[in-house]
Amino acid sequence: MIISREDEHGFPVFKTVEEAREYFEKRYGDKYNRGYRERIDEDCVCYFDDVAGQPVQISLFDDGFVSVHVVY
Repeated sequence: MIISREDEHGFPVFKTVEEAREYFEKRYGDKYNRGYRERIDEDCVCYFDDVAGQPVQISLFDDGFVSVHVVY
């Protein structure tokens, strides 16, 4: 596991998906991989990325809220 729960707890509040992705690229370098995106429902698009194989889900809601979830 590259990203711990403590790391996830310390993530900043992201205003955009691109801001979140840039954060991961800067922090994890070549270990960060941009994946695909999928509309989950009418209110949410999820970006399925990873850090060295560890899934990172970045969700963008229609109201502009961005949420990041790391899969352990």
